[in-house]
Amino acid sequence: MTDETHLFFRFSSQDSYEQLTAAGNTARNLPDEQSERWLALWDNTFLDPETNSDRLYCVKKAGVLPSDDFDLEGIEEINLETYLQRLSWEPPIEEDLELLDELELID
Repeated sequence: MTDETHLFFRFSSQDSYEQLTAAGNTARNLPDEQSERWLALWDNTFLDPETNSDRLYCVKKAGVLPSDDFDLEGIEEINLETYLQRLSWEPPIEEDLELLDELELID
């Protein structure tokens, strides 16, 4: 999985994600959304731990059609590095924040 082989996205709008999926399913002549889908169900994408509401997902570039519209509101293309950082993001620990405050007072 690299930036050359995949597209990486952060989705903040379920409606836009569903619109992208439905249009992609139609363009690919997939029979129904329950048995075959171009993109995973919203709940099967990765929850962005930083926002706890956005979703993260990637697709192979080879499977992207010219008609796939990733410019919908709430769809942000990101790179692999950002994607992996978002997946492993952890909220700061309170003790770490206090230590940073102390270090800033020393400077």
